[in-house]
This record gives sequence, structure tokens and C-alpha cells, in this order.
Amino acid sequence: MKQAWPYGVLIGILSGIWIFVIQKTGGGSSAGFLGISWMEYLSVFIPFLGLYFGIAHYKNTLPNHQISFFRAFVQGFMILLVGGVLAGLATAILLQYERQPYMEEYMGRFGGALLVGILLNLAVSLWFMNKPKNL
Repeated sequence: MKQAWPYGVLIGILSGIWIFVIQKTGGGSSAGFLGISWMEYLSVFIPFLGLYFGIAHYKNTLPNHQISFFRAFVQGFMILLVGGVLAGLATAILLQYERQPYMEEYMGRFGGALLVGILLNLAVSLWFMNKPKNL
């Protein structure tokens, strides 16, 4: 778990900053494809980079740099867990001080972010796993 903290905190802080920037610039208001603005598509890079560098760092600490898919997935899940808690706190702080009720909108986006995080974790874990010798 200690390997997951720095990269989870990185994801959480960058996501928190991203949430405040989107809200203050109105980036989430101009709907594009499927009701999602172009700025929201860019937010996918935050968890991808955190997962990529976090799992790569973890793999480099293992003997012979051997990592299974399950081990990489669990490490990515722990990174996302830390980042998600911090991003959730940032969202709660934002909702506390906003004048208009955005609760449903943010909960929907938070659920979408959870799905994107899991899919990215699957992709990055597949990327870093070593091929099994016996299939």
C-alpha cells in the first residue's frame, strides 16, 4: 500500500484542481459529444498518468521486474482508491460552497470517473504484466 500513496495523492490533487478549474471556467457547461465537453475528455489523462507511473514504479521494485496481471490490477486499484478519496473530498468541498445545487451532476460525473478509472486500470495492468510461461 505504501507504493500506492504517492501516485494516489498525485491523482487526487490533480483531480481536485481539475474539478475547481472546470467549475470556475464553466468548462463543464458547453456540452459536446454525449453531453460531455472537450475539457472533460482531457481529464482522462490524470488517472492514466498516475496509474502508468505508479504501476511502473511498483514493477521496478519487484525482483526481476516480474508482475502478474492480478498484482498490477490490485496495485492500480489501491492507487485509484487513494486518488478517488481525495477527489471526492475536493468535490465535497466544492459542493459545500457552491450557491447552486450541482449534487446530481457531480455524482453522475463521479460515477463516470469510477468507470473510466477501472477501465484504465485494466488497460495499464495488461500493459505491464509479464506474459505467463504456461498458457
